[in-house]
Amino acid sequence: MSETPPVDPRQGFGDRPTQPFGQADPSWRPTAQGSGPAPAPVPPHGPPSVPPHGPPPVPPQAPAAPSAWAQPVPAGPGGGPRGGSRIWLIAGAAALAVAVTVGVVVAVSGGDDKGTASGPPSAGVPGGAGKAEEPTEKAFTKVPKGCELVKASTVEAIMPGAACTPGLFDDKDLASMITRGPRWERPGHDGPFQTLDVHLSVMPGAKGNYDMKKSVALKDIGTLRKVMDSKPVSGLGQEAFVVYAGNPDGSLTQAQVIVREGNAVVTSNYTFSRKDSTTTQKQAEDAAAAVARDVLGSLS
Repeated sequence: MSETPPVDPRQGFGDRPTQPFGQADPSWRPTAQGSGPAPAPVPPHGPPSVPPHGPPPVPPQAPAAPSAWAQPVPAGPGGGPRGGSRIWLIAGAAALAVAVTVGVVVAVSGGDDKGTASGPPSAGVPGGAGKAEEPTEKAFTKVPKGCELVKASTVEAIMPGAACTPGLFDDKDLASMITRGPRWERPGHDGPFQTLDVHLSVMPGAKGNYDMKKSVALKDIGTLRKVMDSKPVSGLGQEAFVVYAGNPDGSLTQAQVIVREGNAVVTSNYTFSRKDSTTTQKQAEDAAAAVARDVLGSLS
């Protein structure tokens, strides 16, 4: 009778590993059910436990600086990302580009330096670009009397027999300002109505004075004055402008020339009545320009 132990059906009928002749299989040991491979050793404290929700947490570390790209994506309708994470990253990159651009502009401009008197570098100054200085404007200091500002021949060509009346402040010059305001009229009441008046101011800030006078001259005054035409005048001072305006009914019409030269601003007005005069717009504008040219020529 064979002494081979019976095969345990739970172990199956698989082949056992082949060992060299004369050597026993170290994993093949007798068991309660018979011979077979020895079970795996069990740790002294039992098998390792696996957390029910995944691997154990990583020990906390020192917090790092937050990243601009690690911010949560704003939630949209339904709790999902609004527009997707890619759009959010593109928007963040655009915002960063704008911030860099602003920083460059601030760095180049030097920031907000209010209260400083520094200006752009000029020629001959270290750091300058060799830019040529702007020519100095004329600064008039000598002004004749009001009735001497316009040549007698000019007045006679425009208004034969006209007489001059000086302005109220023609003989009251100040250290910072000189003004003149003469006026020419025909004595009596024969002939068409005509007047010629001049206002001259020699003072600092002439550019602002010129701009203000020009702005006022270009505005209508209700039913009393309506601007009919306006245009720049070439070849007269540094800048000049003429405004042709008058009453809507044609009772009074005026050609006004405003001109600036250096620190001097001249306003010459030639006023007439269109109802009883044959004077054209061009003749009126030429008369006012001729008077302003005489005034500038008298200054020094």
